[in-house]
Amino acid sequence: MRQRLLDAAAEEFAERGFSAARLAEVARRAGFTKGAVYSNFESKQDLFAELFAARSLELAGRVLAEIAGMNPSDAAGKGGEAIASWMVREPGWSLLVLEFGVLAARDPQIAQAYLRERRQLRGRLVELIGERAREWVVDDTFDVRTTAISLMALISGLVLEHSVDPEEVDQATMGAAVTALFAGAVARAGLT
Repeated sequence: MRQRLLDAAAEEFAERGFSAARLAEVARRAGFTKGAVYSNFESKQDLFAELFAARSLELAGRVLAEIAGMNPSDAAGKGGEAIASWMVREPGWSLLVLEFGVLAARDPQIAQAYLRERRQLRGRLVELIGERAREWVVDDTFDVRTTAISLMALISGLVLEHSVDPEEVDQATMGAAVTALFAGAVARAGLT
């Protein structure tokens, strides 16, 4: 039941955004009553926080799968192509994360969940990028933390720009921007 509710919530939130999403609609999509939602989750924020946590880990997994086997020239040459493709395929979710971030800036209760999940995602990216830096034997010169923070910020900005102007900020442009981020980090580490 809980997973069906989470799946239905993912659809509802992605289509309507956090603010406009309705728990009654989540229940209907899952084939339950609204009471089923409340028997599993304390609030809409609680439901979204759990969904956000799962999706954040999925995002980290995708990014990391993309850089997992890269050598320094791969990172500098084509690091952003696949990352850009999933940004374009799932714009609803990415915009939802941005919306939740704006709400978190204004609501302390939402801020706790958002901050917890963003820090967890950032930490996971730091670990994974750090693994690449160790494999490349540049862990003492590669700025892993800044690269992870920059990647998260770049993805957020690209998703927003793409949603407003998909002709100008297309998948190729998005991929080039992410690749440029990796290329710069690789160059600063002295690997080019």
